[in-house]
Amino acid sequence: ENVDDGSADCELRKLIIEMDRTHLDVHKEVRFTSKSKFSARSVRFAKGAYSFVNGHREAFRHFLDRKEGSSYQISIVRGAPEILLENCAHGMDSKGELILLDKFERDRIQATVNQLSSKGQRLVAIGATAEPLTDDAEIPRDCILLGVMCLIDKVRPNSIRCIEMAAQAGVQVVMVTGDKSETAVAVAKEIGLLGPHSITDVVINSHELRHMSDQKLAQILPRLAVVARALPSDKARLVTVAQHCGGRAGKVVGMTGDGINDSAALKKADVSFAMGHGAEVAKEASDIVILDNRLSSIISAILYGRTIFKTIRKFVMFQSTINLASTFIVFVGPFMGFDFPLTLIQLLWVNLVMDTLAALAFGGEPADPVFLMEPPLARDQPIISQRMWRSIVSNGLYIAFCSVTFLTWDPILSMFDRRISAELSPVDVADLDYKDTAKVEDVKDLRIQGGPVFLTAFFSFFIFVCTFNAFNVRTPKLNLWQNITKNKGFLVVIAAIFILQILFCQVGGALLRTVPLTLREWACLFIMSVMVVPFDLLRKILFEAEGVQQTRRYHEAALRTPNTPVKKL
Repeated sequence: ENVDDGSADCELRKLIIEMDRTHLDVHKEVRFTSKSKFSARSVRFAKGAYSFVNGHREAFRHFLDRKEGSSYQISIVRGAPEILLENCAHGMDSKGELILLDKFERDRIQATVNQLSSKGQRLVAIGATAEPLTDDAEIPRDCILLGVMCLIDKVRPNSIRCIEMAAQAGVQVVMVTGDKSETAVAVAKEIGLLGPHSITDVVINSHELRHMSDQKLAQILPRLAVVARALPSDKARLVTVAQHCGGRAGKVVGMTGDGINDSAALKKADVSFAMGHGAEVAKEASDIVILDNRLSSIISAILYGRTIFKTIRKFVMFQSTINLASTFIVFVGPFMGFDFPLTLIQLLWVNLVMDTLAALAFGGEPADPVFLMEPPLARDQPIISQRMWRSIVSNGLYIAFCSVTFLTWDPILSMFDRRISAELSPVDVADLDYKDTAKVEDVKDLRIQGGPVFLTAFFSFFIFVCTFNAFNVRTPKLNLWQNITKNKGFLVVIAAIFILQILFCQVGGALLRTVPLTLREWACLFIMSVMVVPFDLLRKILFEAEGVQQTRRYHEAALRTPNTPVKKL
């Protein structure tokens, strides 16, 4: 049988439904467990219910002779071939005749099982006995081996690529399966988890794992690729050991599962994934449910998780730069003869622009596949990295220096003193001023008393320079326009900030302590504020080699991953 959905039980159910079954009565049942590796049912059926059985009366004479009234009783056992073979004294050949399972026959069957398992095929042995099932949940003795079913669980086309992407992202994939070692190794080789160029080459089974100390397991864990015949307790132990090895904080462990027995491991894992077709208990115990049961969805989750984390970092860096600049101005201002030149309403506007609108701008950043080329962060990795601190301190001090220079440097003061401007006369200035600023004779006094034109200009300058710094924060690369068209919301928000700021100043009036500025003054503010962009580019070139390296790595990764199987949310 070809299994397309990865579920052997579904195909077995289809096979049973296709049989001509009537009047089936399940007398007793032993459910499958990862420890016992078998399931069994004691059934009663009426004479003639199964044409197959009645067509091979000689082979089933042990069962048909035990007639109870008008029905027969048979115990059907299904399980791992090596488990069932140990408890079968006889088998059935292709003609339906009983044969003695001597050493030669057992070796022949085992060789066939190993050969099929080495091809990645899943095997289920079927046996039958006339003995009733007992309460001790053990395989009945003296079973008749009816046959071995072979199920081909096809590897999805993008599985190999997903394994490669996980390795590039620094994610170690360990296949923990209930299949036998030969089957697990064959599947691992087919999907690229094991290979000549793979660094994960350790394959163990549940028996070896149980007799291995935690210290030994921690040593081989970086090279562990496959755990075969695994029990639910093995999964939970792997999670625990991985969380306490690999450094001071341990590894961040993700676990997938779909069964009830996987709940313990799912709860212990840092991030747990339940399959969409899995048990409800597993879904309740997990953090994320993979609806399409595909590995590519987990890779997409990793990519979007890194994208969200980077977006949070960008916003934190953007806000910290503004806070550092404004705090510096507040503390240094009194020593230089001026107070913080913004009113409470203007400060509220600054917070609205820099908090709400900036969050919307960074929130639309696309999930760039190059993020999967970066190594994962440690569990105790701080949100603000050293590179971020360098950017915050340098750009924050630059904005603070420019703001102090704006407030204290005479040429800038004169630039926004309309009394000496050819565009407006002193009478016009008196009409615009809401205080007695027009009576001020000395330009330096303008700084102290706060002319409305000058204070409006500084208010707009502070908004503009912080807004332009968003381009620096958006990417550590030198190319600030890279992928910017994929986040058109960023450009819309930036444009909206400029437009709203101009409208705020032009129509704010005395209530907001703003006056209309001329086109020349707006142009001067724009030129002065945009200089934060080349300043940060120069900083990246001189002190941040990482920016240049990331630009080069991005182009290399783009060439290697032209068809990245990442789904859009």
